Amino acid sequence: MLWSLLSEQIVTSEKQIVEIQLNRNLRSEIKVAVKCHFDLPVVVDVPKNLDDGTPFPTMFWLTCPMYIKKVSTLESHGMIKELDNQLSSNRKLRKFWSKRQKSYEKERNRKYKSVNNTVSPIGGVGGAVNSIKCLHSHLADELVTGKNIVGQIVLENVGGCNCNEPCVLEGTKNDNWRSEW
Repeated sequence: MLWSLLSEQIVTSEKQIVEIQLNRNLRSEIKVAVKCHFDLPVVVDVPKNLDDGTPFPTMFWLTCPMYIKKVSTLESHGMIKELDNQLSSNRKLRKFWSKRQKSYEKERNRKYKSVNNTVSPIGGVGGAVNSIKCLHSHLADELVTGKNIVGQIVLENVGGCNCNEPCVLEGTKNDNWRSEW
């Protein structure tokens, strides 16, 4: 009887859950940095070099399918270009963005020491140097640190977690999951 109960339990690691959320295998170990109201990963912390040594500038990676979908919609509607234009014309916004870019790179390099025979990533959030590359990475950074002005703007546009069902259920993708917006 006990064996029957144990064999029916589904044990899923956080890495496996993230792989289900992203629909692909991960190329490094991760640490969950933020969870949603269903206790599922929203953002993971990724080392600056993947297992094969590839430089990876994005310290915080968005895994939540709801946020990914919403932010992808913003990007497809030109929000990166719009924010880049604002960075050019709004000195205060540019100052906050630039400050976070520099502090992000320092934090990543301090947190993850260089591994022998690897190349360290450059740039700030998402590896960006002169412009915004990825709103997903800015939102992930904001959700973890609360220091990202671009991530704050993205969060204001997408809102908080509002799923009615978990995206992963019993170790598999939940086919009943839907993102409301």
